[in-house]
Amino acid sequence: MEIYDALAKARGRGERAVLVTVLEVAGDAPSHPGAKLVVTDQGPVAGTLGCSEFDHAGRRLAGEALAGGEPLRRRLDFDEHGHERALELFAEVHEPEPAVLILGTTPVGREVAALARRLERRVTLVGPGGDATVPAGVEVRADDPERYLLNAPPGSSDAVLVTDHDAPWVEEVLRVALASEAYFVGMLGSRRHAPDAVRTLRAQGVPEAHIAKLRAPVGLDIGSRTPAEIALSIIAEIVAAERGADGGRLGLDWSAQPT
Repeated sequence: MEIYDALAKARGRGERAVLVTVLEVAGDAPSHPGAKLVVTDQGPVAGTLGCSEFDHAGRRLAGEALAGGEPLRRRLDFDEHGHERALELFAEVHEPEPAVLILGTTPVGREVAALARRLERRVTLVGPGGDATVPAGVEVRADDPERYLLNAPPGSSDAVLVTDHDAPWVEEVLRVALASEAYFVGMLGSRRHAPDAVRTLRAQGVPEAHIAKLRAPVGLDIGSRTPAEIALSIIAEIVAAERGADGGRLGLDWSAQPT
Protein backbone atom coordinates (compact mmCIF):
# COMPACT_ATOMS: atom_id res chain seq x y z
CA MET A 1 0.00 0.00 0.00
CA GLU A 2 2.94 2.37 0.64
CA ILE A 3 3.75 2.40 -3.08
CA TYR A 4 0.25 3.27 -4.22
CA ASP A 5 -0.25 5.77 -1.39
CA ALA A 6 2.94 7.56 -2.48
CA LEU A 7 1.76 7.52 -6.09
CA ALA A 8 -1.64 8.96 -5.13
CA LYS A 9 -0.07 11.64 -2.93
CA ALA A 10 2.31 12.73 -5.68
CA ARG A 11 -0.57 13.04 -8.17
CA GLY A 12 -2.60 14.89 -5.53
CA ARG A 13 0.24 17.41 -5.16
CA GLY A 14 0.08 18.05 -8.89
CA GLU A 15 3.24 16.08 -9.68
CA ARG A 16 3.83 13.67 -12.55
CA ALA A 17 5.00 10.32 -11.25
CA VAL A 18 6.40 7.12 -12.73
CA LEU A 19 5.72 3.65 -11.39
CA VAL A 20 8.67 1.37 -12.25
CA THR A 21 7.95 -2.36 -11.92
CA VAL A 22 10.26 -5.37 -12.24
CA LEU A 23 8.73 -7.80 -14.73
CA GLU A 24 11.50 -10.41 -14.87
CA VAL A 25 14.78 -11.20 -13.13
CA ALA A 26 17.65 -13.16 -14.67
CA GLY A 27 20.77 -14.36 -12.88
CA ASP A 28 21.72 -13.84 -9.27
CA ALA A 29 20.00 -10.47 -8.81
CA PRO A 30 18.78 -9.12 -5.46
CA SER A 31 15.31 -8.39 -6.81
CA HIS A 32 12.08 -10.15 -7.69
CA PRO A 33 9.21 -9.75 -10.16
CA GLY A 34 6.73 -7.24 -8.84
CA ALA A 35 9.27 -5.04 -7.04
CA LYS A 36 8.28 -1.40 -7.52
CA LEU A 37 9.73 2.09 -7.32
CA VAL A 38 7.85 5.43 -7.49
CA VAL A 39 9.79 8.31 -9.03
CA THR A 40 8.78 11.96 -9.57
CA ASP A 41 10.62 14.91 -11.07
CA GLN A 42 12.13 15.40 -7.62
CA GLY A 43 13.51 11.84 -7.45
CA PRO A 44 12.41 8.53 -5.87
CA VAL A 45 9.69 8.80 -3.24
CA ALA A 46 8.85 5.20 -2.32
CA GLY A 47 9.79 1.58 -2.93
CA THR A 48 12.91 -0.16 -4.18
CA LEU A 49 13.91 -2.50 -7.00
CA GLY A 50 16.20 -4.43 -4.66
CA CYS A 51 19.45 -2.50 -4.38
CA SER A 52 20.93 0.95 -5.00
CA GLU A 53 22.30 -0.07 -8.42
CA PHE A 54 18.89 -1.23 -9.60
CA ASP A 55 17.17 1.81 -8.10
CA HIS A 56 19.57 4.08 -9.97
CA ALA A 57 18.74 2.29 -13.22
CA GLY A 58 15.04 2.59 -12.41
CA ARG A 59 15.40 6.33 -11.85
CA ARG A 60 17.10 6.73 -15.23
CA LEU A 61 14.32 4.81 -16.97
CA ALA A 62 11.69 6.88 -15.11
CA GLY A 63 13.39 10.06 -16.30
CA GLU A 64 13.15 8.86 -19.90
CA ALA A 65 9.48 8.01 -19.44
CA LEU A 66 8.74 11.44 -17.97
CA ALA A 67 10.56 13.15 -20.82
CA GLY A 68 8.70 11.17 -23.47
CA GLY A 69 5.36 10.94 -21.71
CA GLU A 70 5.00 7.31 -22.77
CA PRO A 71 5.39 3.96 -20.95
CA LEU A 72 8.69 2.16 -21.49
CA ARG A 73 9.59 -1.53 -21.29
CA ARG A 74 13.27 -2.37 -21.27
CA ARG A 75 15.70 -5.15 -20.41
CA LEU A 76 18.77 -3.94 -18.53
CA ASP A 77 21.92 -6.05 -18.22
CA PHE A 78 24.34 -5.76 -15.31
CA ASP A 79 27.77 -7.39 -15.34
CA GLU A 80 29.80 -7.25 -12.15
CA HIS A 81 32.87 -9.40 -11.51
CA GLY A 82 31.82 -11.91 -14.13
CA HIS A 83 28.31 -12.34 -12.72
CA GLU A 84 25.66 -11.57 -15.30
CA ARG A 85 22.38 -10.26 -14.04
CA ALA A 86 19.44 -8.71 -15.84
CA LEU A 87 16.15 -6.99 -15.09
CA GLU A 88 13.21 -6.35 -17.34
CA LEU A 89 11.51 -3.16 -16.21
CA PHE A 90 8.26 -1.44 -17.07
CA ALA A 91 7.92 2.31 -16.43
CA GLU A 92 4.44 3.84 -16.54
CA VAL A 93 3.78 7.58 -16.31
CA HIS A 94 0.92 8.75 -14.07
CA GLU A 95 -0.27 12.28 -14.73
CA PRO A 96 -1.39 14.63 -11.91
CA GLU A 97 -4.99 14.63 -10.74
CA PRO A 98 -7.21 17.00 -12.75
CA ALA A 99 -7.04 20.44 -11.18
CA VAL A 100 -9.23 23.52 -10.99
CA LEU A 101 -7.07 26.63 -10.64
CA ILE A 102 -9.10 29.58 -9.35
CA LEU A 103 -7.64 33.07 -9.70
CA GLY A 104 -9.20 35.66 -7.43
CA THR A 105 -10.60 35.24 -3.91
CA THR A 106 -14.16 36.32 -4.72
CA PRO A 107 -17.37 34.81 -3.26
CA VAL A 108 -17.96 32.92 -6.51
CA GLY A 109 -14.36 31.71 -6.54
CA ARG A 110 -14.72 30.31 -3.03
CA GLU A 111 -17.97 28.56 -3.96
CA VAL A 112 -16.33 27.06 -7.05
CA ALA A 113 -13.47 25.82 -4.86
CA ALA A 114 -15.91 24.15 -2.46
CA LEU A 115 -17.91 22.46 -5.21
CA ALA A 116 -14.81 21.33 -7.11
CA ARG A 117 -13.52 19.64 -3.97
CA ARG A 118 -16.86 17.87 -3.59
CA LEU A 119 -16.18 16.44 -7.04
CA GLU A 120 -12.73 15.31 -5.84
CA ARG A 121 -10.80 17.73 -8.04
CA ARG A 122 -7.46 19.11 -6.95
CA VAL A 123 -8.16 22.78 -6.24
CA THR A 124 -5.86 25.78 -5.84
CA LEU A 125 -7.18 29.25 -5.00
CA VAL A 126 -4.76 32.06 -5.83
CA GLY A 127 -5.14 35.72 -4.94
CA PRO A 128 -3.11 38.62 -3.58
CA GLY A 129 -5.57 39.08 -0.71
CA GLY A 130 -9.17 38.97 0.42
CA ASP A 131 -11.32 36.37 2.14
CA ALA A 132 -9.84 32.94 1.43
CA THR A 133 -12.09 30.86 3.69
CA VAL A 134 -12.35 27.54 1.88
CA PRO A 135 -13.02 23.88 2.72
CA ALA A 136 -10.31 21.51 3.83
CA GLY A 137 -8.27 20.18 0.95
CA VAL A 138 -8.21 23.44 -1.04
CA GLU A 139 -4.73 24.87 -1.46
CA VAL A 140 -4.68 28.64 -0.90
CA ARG A 141 -1.81 30.68 -2.32
CA ALA A 142 -1.47 34.35 -1.38
CA ASP A 143 0.35 35.38 -4.53
CA ASP A 144 -0.01 37.50 -7.65
CA PRO A 145 -1.98 35.31 -10.09
CA GLU A 146 0.27 36.23 -13.02
CA ARG A 147 3.44 35.26 -11.16
CA TYR A 148 1.85 32.04 -9.93
CA LEU A 149 0.83 31.00 -13.45
CA LEU A 150 4.28 31.70 -14.83
CA ASN A 151 5.91 29.62 -12.08
CA ALA A 152 3.37 26.78 -12.22
CA PRO A 153 1.94 26.58 -15.76
CA PRO A 154 -1.37 24.66 -16.00
CA GLY A 155 -1.26 21.22 -17.58
CA SER A 156 -3.53 19.62 -20.14
CA SER A 157 -5.81 18.18 -17.44
CA ASP A 158 -6.26 21.53 -15.67
CA ALA A 159 -9.07 24.09 -15.77
CA VAL A 160 -8.34 27.78 -15.11
CA LEU A 161 -10.97 30.20 -13.85
CA VAL A 162 -10.57 33.99 -13.55
CA THR A 163 -13.16 35.19 -11.04
CA ASP A 164 -12.43 38.94 -10.87
CA HIS A 165 -12.81 40.65 -14.24
CA ASP A 166 -11.95 44.08 -12.74
CA ALA A 167 -8.59 43.06 -11.28
CA PRO A 168 -5.55 44.82 -12.80
CA TRP A 169 -3.93 41.48 -13.61
CA VAL A 170 -6.80 40.02 -15.67
CA GLU A 171 -5.51 40.60 -19.22
CA GLU A 172 -1.99 39.39 -18.44
CA VAL A 173 -3.30 36.33 -16.62
CA LEU A 174 -5.61 35.50 -19.53
CA ARG A 175 -2.72 35.85 -21.97
CA VAL A 176 -0.62 33.39 -19.98
CA ALA A 177 -3.48 30.96 -19.30
CA LEU A 178 -4.64 30.89 -22.92
CA ALA A 179 -1.10 30.11 -24.07
CA SER A 180 -0.87 27.19 -21.63
CA GLU A 181 -1.97 23.58 -22.11
CA ALA A 182 -5.08 24.05 -19.94
CA TYR A 183 -8.12 22.49 -21.58
CA PHE A 184 -10.44 25.08 -20.03
CA VAL A 185 -9.91 28.82 -19.49
CA GLY A 186 -12.93 30.75 -18.25
CA MET A 187 -13.57 34.29 -17.03
CA LEU A 188 -16.42 35.36 -14.81
CA GLY A 189 -18.28 38.44 -15.98
CA SER A 190 -21.17 39.71 -18.06
CA ARG A 191 -21.57 39.84 -21.83
CA ARG A 192 -20.39 43.45 -21.55
CA HIS A 193 -17.09 42.61 -19.86
CA ALA A 194 -16.05 39.75 -22.16
CA PRO A 195 -15.72 41.81 -25.39
CA ASP A 196 -13.60 44.41 -23.59
CA ALA A 197 -11.17 41.72 -22.45
CA VAL A 198 -11.01 40.16 -25.92
CA ARG A 199 -10.34 43.55 -27.58
CA THR A 200 -7.44 44.10 -25.18
CA LEU A 201 -6.02 40.64 -25.88
CA ARG A 202 -6.19 41.24 -29.64
CA ALA A 203 -4.52 44.62 -29.23
CA GLN A 204 -1.70 42.86 -27.36
CA GLY A 205 -1.21 40.51 -30.30
CA VAL A 206 -2.59 37.36 -28.66
CA PRO A 207 -3.11 34.74 -31.42
CA GLU A 208 -6.70 34.09 -32.47
CA ALA A 209 -6.24 30.38 -31.75
CA HIS A 210 -5.55 31.27 -28.12
CA ILE A 211 -8.47 33.68 -27.87
CA ALA A 212 -10.79 31.00 -29.24
CA LYS A 213 -10.12 28.94 -26.10
CA LEU A 214 -11.60 31.62 -23.82
CA ARG A 215 -14.97 30.81 -22.24
CA ALA A 216 -16.51 34.13 -21.27
CA PRO A 217 -18.96 34.69 -19.79
CA VAL A 218 -18.18 31.37 -18.15
CA GLY A 219 -20.83 28.89 -17.06
CA LEU A 220 -23.90 27.18 -18.47
CA ASP A 221 -27.15 29.12 -18.68
CA ILE A 222 -29.18 27.79 -15.74
CA GLY A 223 -30.53 31.15 -14.60
CA SER A 224 -28.09 31.30 -11.69
CA ARG A 225 -28.10 34.32 -9.40
CA THR A 226 -26.35 33.54 -6.11
CA PRO A 227 -22.62 32.77 -5.82
CA ALA A 228 -23.43 29.10 -5.15
CA GLU A 229 -25.70 28.88 -8.20
CA ILE A 230 -23.13 30.63 -10.40
CA ALA A 231 -20.48 28.18 -9.14
CA LEU A 232 -22.77 25.30 -10.07
CA SER A 233 -23.11 26.60 -13.63
CA ILE A 234 -19.32 27.03 -13.93
CA ILE A 235 -18.48 23.59 -12.59
CA ALA A 236 -21.09 22.10 -14.94
CA GLU A 237 -19.33 23.70 -17.92
CA ILE A 238 -15.92 22.54 -16.68
CA VAL A 239 -17.15 18.95 -16.38
CA ALA A 240 -18.86 19.14 -19.79
CA ALA A 241 -15.62 20.36 -21.39
CA GLU A 242 -13.61 17.66 -19.65
CA ARG A 243 -16.01 14.99 -20.94
CA GLY A 244 -16.35 16.45 -24.43
CA ALA A 245 -20.07 17.18 -23.97
CA ASP A 246 -21.98 20.29 -25.08
CA GLY A 247 -23.80 20.79 -21.78
CA GLY A 248 -27.29 20.71 -23.30
CA ARG A 249 -30.36 19.20 -21.69
CA LEU A 250 -30.77 15.42 -21.66
CA GLY A 251 -34.57 15.37 -21.61
CA LEU A 252 -36.60 14.79 -24.75
CA ASP A 253 -39.28 17.18 -25.97
CA TRP A 254 -42.28 15.08 -25.05
CA SER A 255 -44.71 17.62 -26.44
CA ALA A 256 -43.60 16.51 -29.93
CA GLN A 257 -43.50 12.77 -29.11
CA PRO A 258 -46.40 10.35 -29.54
CA THR A 259 -47.59 8.75 -26.31
